[in-house]
Amino acid sequence: MSRSSASFATRTGLGAVLAGIALLAAPAPAFAASCLEQIVTVQQQLKAKEPRPKAPPSQEQSVAAQTDRQPTPGSLAAAGVTEPDSGALGALNAAMNLQAAGDDAGCLKAVGEARKLGGLD
Repeated sequence: MSRSSASFATRTGLGAVLAGIALLAAPAPAFAASCLEQIVTVQQQLKAKEPRPKAPPSQEQSVAAQTDRQPTPGSLAAAGVTEPDSGALGALNAAMNLQAAGDDAGCLKAVGEARKLGGLD
């Protein structure tokens, strides 16, 4: 390795370390992060508390499905795979959607509802 390439590698490595430190030290919005953190915490608590859902039955896959087909809402529903729409998991799903939409107050309310319905309070 030549002297100039070694020097470049040292400079870019140091720059990457400094950039990483700057990102970690940067302040994040406390309100938005707290809702996301609460979603993760409640999700972990519910997973530990509730039994695993039954896996949908497996079926042979066609060649067409292997090449370029994506599952549709209809094919997922036929397989028994749906998003939760009630109970603690439904409230947690609503919280994730509200958090993604930027509605922090609604997100925190939905997380509270998920805690209540899941018996985590």
